[in-house]
Amino acid sequence: MSHLKNNLVFSSLTILLVTGGSLGLAQSAHNKVSSQKLEAKNVNQVSNYFGDIDLLTVSQPTTPTTNNGQINSALINRFNNAVILDSKTGQFSINQKTLPINATKLELTELDKLISQSNVSLKQTILEVPKANVMQDGNSVVIGDSPKTAEEIASDSQATLITIYHEGKTYLHTYWWGTRLGVSRTLGRKIGQKGVHSAEAAGALAGVLGLKLPQAAVYCSFISGVSYLIGTALTKTPGGIVFNFTAGMPSGGVWGFEWQ
Repeated sequence: MSHLKNNLVFSSLTILLVTGGSLGLAQSAHNKVSSQKLEAKNVNQVSNYFGDIDLLTVSQPTTPTTNNGQINSALINRFNNAVILDSKTGQFSINQKTLPINATKLELTELDKLISQSNVSLKQTILEVPKANVMQDGNSVVIGDSPKTAEEIASDSQATLITIYHEGKTYLHTYWWGTRLGVSRTLGRKIGQKGVHSAEAAGALAGVLGLKLPQAAVYCSFISGVSYLIGTALTKTPGGIVFNFTAGMPSGGVWGFEWQ
């Protein structure tokens, strides 16, 4: 349970899905990493993220978000070791002893906001799903459509190869900075067939992840947006998809698309 997956290999064509912004596409290889490692992306820089967070830590203050509104990967790297997940309460909190000594007020304000939003989302979702479908993975939580899915995602046993499309898994992987959403090909097509704005589509997603319908409806719109980004209708998607969104799900917070 100590592994995070999917280090993202970003090309210069990778652009955030934002309101009024241009659209692009990037694929990335899936690589096994330790619980101290993090999938992250900086839209302003062509980067491959490999190695321990300690080696990637940005020692100098940084801006919390990029110009496009995405959470800045530099902020994630800089504060990742200062956030812990209490296994008893299931909530994220700040370890004051490991905060960067030169942390700015702006950074700390954003850190508090992200943690608060992630805690609210995580608490609400966990209340709606079977406990067997929830698994702590280091300082993150995996909620799968089944206990097997949760275990596979947390243990990285679902590693895939780039350019090969798979059925994929349906799951939510929540971190202090946001969530990684995986949608299987079957569920994606079902949502597309029912219409992403319909109660049936929201119900299809809510049914497998235990989400409330209003929550699921928002997620469906994100899934639709990713489908638009890659130029493939949900009803014809060739594989499962996975992408990130920033805590609080703000407009333009969807990023890091990959095929499963």
